[in-house]
Parts: sequence; C-alpha cells; structure tokens
Amino acid sequence: MMRHAARLSVIALLIAGVFSTLAVTPLHAQATALYFPRTGHHLTDEHGFLSFWRSHDGPRTLGFPVTEASIIEGIGPAQYFEKGRLERVTAADGAPVVRTGTVAAEYVAALYRTFPPRPDRPPVEGELFFSETGYSVREPFIGFWQTAGGVDFFGMPISEPLWEQTAGGRRQVQYFERARLERVPAIAGTTDDIQVGDLGRALAELRGLNVAPVPNRGFETFGPSAPAAPDVALLDGASVAPALQPTASSAARPASPPRATATPRSPAPSPASRAPAVTTRAAKRIVVNLSKQWLYAYEDDRLVFDAPVATGRDGMNTPTGTFQIYAKLPLQTMDGVTDGKYWVVPNVPHVMYFYGGVALHGTYWHNLFGTGARPSHGCVNLPLKSAAWLYEWAPIGTPVHVTS
Repeated sequence: MMRHAARLSVIALLIAGVFSTLAVTPLHAQATALYFPRTGHHLTDEHGFLSFWRSHDGPRTLGFPVTEASIIEGIGPAQYFEKGRLERVTAADGAPVVRTGTVAAEYVAALYRTFPPRPDRPPVEGELFFSETGYSVREPFIGFWQTAGGVDFFGMPISEPLWEQTAGGRRQVQYFERARLERVPAIAGTTDDIQVGDLGRALAELRGLNVAPVPNRGFETFGPSAPAAPDVALLDGASVAPALQPTASSAARPASPPRATATPRSPAPSPASRAPAVTTRAAKRIVVNLSKQWLYAYEDDRLVFDAPVATGRDGMNTPTGTFQIYAKLPLQTMDGVTDGKYWVVPNVPHVMYFYGGVALHGTYWHNLFGTGARPSHGCVNLPLKSAAWLYEWAPIGTPVHVTS
C-alpha cells in the first residue's frame, strides 16, 4: 500500500511538472521555424538565428526578418531584420557562434556621414567612455543598452546623443556600431521610451538585397498580418510639408515662405500633367538636364513625368554621369560646412541618394526651380509635390542620368 501511494505521488509530480512547463513556455517556442506575415519572411534555426532571436527579446531588439537567410561574402550565413542583422561566425576556439552585425556603422559609412567629436566636458555620473571610438554612453540610453546586451549586442557608441528626424518623428538618438537607439518623446519615462531604429531594413535596401515577401513554406506564423500596399502619391494630392517647423540657419532660410509647385516655369518637351499608373514591366529611369534645369522620368522610352529643378552652385556642381539610387530616406536633417560656415537644414523630405552625399530631394526653403538659378550644395532640389511623387515612383536601383 505504501509503495502504491509512493508510485501515485511520483506520477502526480510528473504530471504537475509537465503542466508547469507548458504554462511558462509560449506555444510558438516549440516551433522549429516561424513565418512573419508582416514582412513575408521565415526565421529558422538552421544557423541558430531563431534561438538567438528568442533569447534576446527579438521582437524588441531585432524586429522581424526582412530577408531570408543567405551566405554573405566576408561574413558567412547571415540574415537581415528590421532593426539589425544576425551572423553565424566562428569563435576563437573554433565553435560556431551567432552575433549581431555592425549595421549602424555600415549604414553611416555608406551615407558618408560623420559625427561631431565628444565635447570636452567633465564626466557625467554613470556614463561609460570608450577610448576606442572616442564616444560615451549615458542616460537616457545606457540603461536600455546595458539591459539588452551592451557591447556584445549593440557594440560601442560611434556618436554622442543627438536630435535627428526619423521615420517616427523627431527623436533623440545615439548611434552604436550595431544599432541606433531612439528615445520616443511621447512616452518618455516609460519602460518603452527607448527603441531600436530600423537600420537593418534600411541597410538591406541600400545594398539592393531582396526584401520582397516570399510565400509561407507551411510554418507557424508570428505577429500581425501584412500591411496594405501604399498608394502612389499623385501631383494633385495634398502638399507634402516638413513634419516640424523648420529652424534652418539664415543661409538656408528663404526670404519669404516658399510656394511649392509642379507647374513648369519654362517649356518642357511634352510635359505630363499627371503620371499614369506605374507598371512593373517598364524599365524606369530618371534624366536630369543641367542646362535646362529640368528632370524627366521615363518608363521605357515613354515620358511619364517631368518637373523643374535647381542644382549645384559653382564649385559644388551637381556631378554628371550615370548613377543609381542607392538609399532612400523619407525625412532627413542635412548639415555641412561651406566656406568655413556651418549650415543645417532640418526635415528635408523625400531624400534619394544617387552619388555619395548627392541626392534628389524635396525643397521648402526656396522656389527657384527651373529658373536657371543653381543654389544647392550639389543636390538636385525639387518642388515638394514633385519630390513626393518621384519618391514613391522610383525604387532603389533606379538609374539616374545627369547630363549637361
């Protein structure tokens, strides 16, 4: 009788243990692979990426996958996510390990960005200084940075905290080797006020990787469904304006409020008053004629859109040649030094880089398009509505021919 009771006790404990395990383990954690409808890609444990993603609060620190896993030259097996990149490499002892990639450092380098040096100031209590990069990390970012993985996960800081226009609005950000951390003003002081920026997706698109959704191979789904595709902005739609009131320096501020227009100031060959529906079969290209100060957009040999532009001044001339759009930013603060004077123009909309730091972008601080005036630092300035349409129409990789 005693042995029967003991046997029943053991069985009861085993059953309790099983139910306890099921209670604390999410059901999706049992899957060997997941499919993310929002981004249209899989995440598996073929290279250990799924386990790493789960154990490092993947939805918050890496986001969802935006490519399939592939072999990247110089790295090995790798996969891009909304906020970062995972890589499988070989450790010093020969064991395979998974780590995050240096997406922020690579993104900054690709856009030819530089950051001001750390100010010469007394140390702040609680900050960490990295002599290797010359920058420090402190609040409001150090708490999240340490809790989510510190140097091993985010890398060392490569900038001081700064204010920057992001896709989510104007935020205080700090760049690290492997991520950009952002502080969301609307929820400052809460546990979610620090977020990881979407530089993984931006770098993947910049490098021309395939981020198009793929069909689910029959795996368990995770997260929300795919968003609806955005409509193409039309020229007679609402005017695109900067998200915040501009505070540019006097060198960049117009004498009077600019009036965005898509109406040509000088004749253009066969102008299209409205762009027709985009067809994916047609080869797209952009032509910028510097002597006419005019831009033309073609699908195959058919002109679908044109607009006046304003290009680079003498000494900062817009380069001629054949290029490709290699990066797109919906909004960006631009700055630089000209003739020894620092200038800054915040909230530049619909930026499309095609050669180094030279871009096509919307312009709100002057209305000199098509007049022959060339006021820019090398970029191709466009009216706001024209830039908005072109941004939606032209994918990364679109050829840009700049002719004299």
